[in-house]
Amino acid sequence: MIPPSFDPESTSPGEREVFERLRDDPATEGWIALHSLGIARHPRQIQGEADFVVIVPGRGIVCLEVKSHLSVARLADGRWELGRQRPEARGPFKQADEAQHAITAELRKAHPPLPSLPITSAVCFTHARFQVPHPTEWHPWQAIDTVAFHRNPISALLLGVIKGHREHLAGTPSARSWFLPSHVEPTPAACTRILDVLRPAFEFVEPPKIRRYRRQEEVEQFTRQQYQLLDMIAENPRCIVKGAAGTGKTFIALEAARRLAAEGARVLLCCYNNLLGQWLKEETAAENLITAGTLHSYMGKLAPKAREQHRQTDGDFYAEVLPELALGTLLEGFPPFDVLVVDEAQDLMLDAYLDVLDVSLRGGLGSGKWLCFGDFTNQAIYDSGLAGVGLLKDRTGAGSASFTLTANCRNVPSISQYVEETSRLDPGYSGTLRAENEREAVREWWSTPAEQDQHLAKHLARLHADGFAPDEIVVLSFRGRGSAAELCTDPRWSRQLTPFAKPQSRSIAHGTVHAFKGMDAPAVIVTDIEEIKDAKGEALLYIASSRARDDLTIIARDTARADFRRLVLGE
Repeated sequence: MIPPSFDPESTSPGEREVFERLRDDPATEGWIALHSLGIARHPRQIQGEADFVVIVPGRGIVCLEVKSHLSVARLADGRWELGRQRPEARGPFKQADEAQHAITAELRKAHPPLPSLPITSAVCFTHARFQVPHPTEWHPWQAIDTVAFHRNPISALLLGVIKGHREHLAGTPSARSWFLPSHVEPTPAACTRILDVLRPAFEFVEPPKIRRYRRQEEVEQFTRQQYQLLDMIAENPRCIVKGAAGTGKTFIALEAARRLAAEGARVLLCCYNNLLGQWLKEETAAENLITAGTLHSYMGKLAPKAREQHRQTDGDFYAEVLPELALGTLLEGFPPFDVLVVDEAQDLMLDAYLDVLDVSLRGGLGSGKWLCFGDFTNQAIYDSGLAGVGLLKDRTGAGSASFTLTANCRNVPSISQYVEETSRLDPGYSGTLRAENEREAVREWWSTPAEQDQHLAKHLARLHADGFAPDEIVVLSFRGRGSAAELCTDPRWSRQLTPFAKPQSRSIAHGTVHAFKGMDAPAVIVTDIEEIKDAKGEALLYIASSRARDDLTIIARDTARADFRRLVLGE
């Protein structure tokens, strides 16, 4: 059956029954049935159609017209009246005959030429009695009425049609030059050729460059729908914007920084993660009034000799020493920025960090202008004693407004659903703005490192075959060292896998989930998951899976099956 199913809304009851009986009749094994075959070069119409073209190996071809009307009549003036339709001059047998001639003409144009084929037409009245004695405009064997249809297998009925046609050819002098009763066309090979002529299989693939552009444009377009929030936060000098992964926080933070700079404000746009900081810096390179990057890179510029002093200091360098040195520099001058925009703010909720931000901002955190974006309930994964958004509110008093983003504009629906099913999002997404791409999130299990290595190579090959460019694929690991990507043994992929710290063109980047926090990619493969026993493990899985925009693959050890089951069941 080609196609293998029918559209229930556009297929008549009679066609449905013929379709199902052709599909289910054991005697039609090896036959080819084309349903609803369009005829572009029709002798009477701009566009015609044959209800069924049935190709029977070794016997012939039947163009079958199906009529499911409850009544059939030919009026005195010669017009046909089918059910309640308006009478028409062209009856069903003429309709079937024209389709047969059009299809015959197409087959004759095949190159290399096909052999001469027994091809005929017939009409099946699935719901009406039809008995015309001694017809002159069609052969008796070309009509199948409701009684015959329901008393006999569809295979027997169509073989009867072909038998009648073959006997007619054998008795026609002009056909004797090519047809004999022993004629066995179409052969199986000819059947394949006929199918290729009438309904060829083909696939047109979207060019990779266009697909890549469309993916990025789709994400940015849907993120722009979140920009209505900008009008709301513009009226509030101090704002906390909350949202789960994929709700557009980073894009809004970036746009807010650009708008504020366009108004003449000096803006500090900062975050915690190095990759995200580098991306923000690149995106704002042309903006003279925006200083973008990680908070630590900003503090490092304030205290350029900090690393030398660190060698003689016992305290925690990044959480204590560097902020203290940066603060000392800031206190010697005026606050360098008019506005502060912080992304991934949940990772910066330490008093030492807030002290630096407070002194960097004209008016300070209490009365200055700032915007903080963060996923304050799901992504605080760094073991640094983070206090949460309450610390910021305590330091700024009641003078800040709070907004929440709930629509997912990063992930396709299948990935968005997977993220919700395996995390404890509260609240969850209110909806997903992107359209489905018919790709399901994939989960593979391994019991040995060699099995994980095979899974990784298999899915890298799958993504490559699906048209993903190397730099659209990211492999994330729960491990800091000895990850599946580092230990990949397949030479085809081991040469392309490159650490985040050593980016190369046309390479597949890999690294830890921590390092990729705040970023995303069209395709993400997550490896080295051996267990998810605590809140930190759950947060890592949530962050890793939510990074994937279009394709997500989870490769986990079979010992983690119970953990995934617990997450899905919400236990």
